[in-house]
Amino acid sequence: MKIMQDNKVLLFTPVYYSSPGTQARVNLIKRSLNMVGYNTSLVIGSENILKKLYSTFGGILLTRKNVWDIIGRIIAEKVLSNKPNSVILFTDICASAAPYISREGVKVVLSIEDLTPEYKGYSAEKSQVFFKLLREYAMEADLVITPSFMLERRLKDLDIKACTVPIGLEPVLNTEEALDRELLLLHAGQVNDKRKLAIIMSLAEKYRILLHDAGAFSKQIRHPNVKKYRLASPEDALKLCKKASIGLVIEYRRAYTLTRLYYHVAMLQPIVGRGMGPWLNEAKNLGVEINSPELIQNIYENYGDFVTPLVKIVEKLKLPYVHRLLLDFLRRV
Repeated sequence: MKIMQDNKVLLFTPVYYSSPGTQARVNLIKRSLNMVGYNTSLVIGSENILKKLYSTFGGILLTRKNVWDIIGRIIAEKVLSNKPNSVILFTDICASAAPYISREGVKVVLSIEDLTPEYKGYSAEKSQVFFKLLREYAMEADLVITPSFMLERRLKDLDIKACTVPIGLEPVLNTEEALDRELLLLHAGQVNDKRKLAIIMSLAEKYRILLHDAGAFSKQIRHPNVKKYRLASPEDALKLCKKASIGLVIEYRRAYTLTRLYYHVAMLQPIVGRGMGPWLNEAKNLGVEINSPELIQNIYENYGDFVTPLVKIVEKLKLPYVHRLLLDFLRRV
């Protein structure tokens, strides 16, 4: 344990508060490291600056090598000033810092959470340039990880070798507590798509829904069966959300995985959902069934049959075991 405490692991992310998914990912990895005795610290980049860069100039600037070098030096300076033994860099653009950090003898783990050109809609030409730069800089990392088996495959297609380290979870309640819940749906994602809005409003005609009050279309939802929540901390939200018996996941964007999958499983909530994208195959890889919303009543009437498999999945995905590949690597540092 003393050796691990002397081994300082720094986690660096350019986005945190503005991205609940990244925040959860970072927090869970940090907890796993702390659970096995590592001395950890978290450094957050300038979120507002990065957000402006992405939204205004991303498609232009992030396809230029000199911009990657500038970003890399800025990140490296922040990281190295903390004198870590190892660093975990989150998001693809942070690959830019890998060569500047590794040359100082610090071990670099790069965690690619998503691919910027895909969720920002770059042209094929700009995407190709971005991926070439990503590949070049990622090669300087000692280990590349990703939260998704589907994203690992995509990175392989881009000639980037990565290993999947799932998001992970912490158990929230036991089976007895889960089986004692009333029929209540939980939508924990953003309502940022008209299709989500339509599905939620349709389901509200028959079922009570606990809804995360986030997203452009959330304000349009006014229904006596819908209770909205927006709490200051994840812990406070969890106290409320665990009262729901079924998770509702609606997602049409090209997401390789969803933190919500782990969130619902941790609360032993069978999932009903609609959508498209790689996240559906990711759910299958995790053993998580995405049921049709038409089965809501059937799920609740046979609730124990749907909760029991989730108990086994929780054991497989809980901290720190789920992050063992990363932990094993850091032990060798």
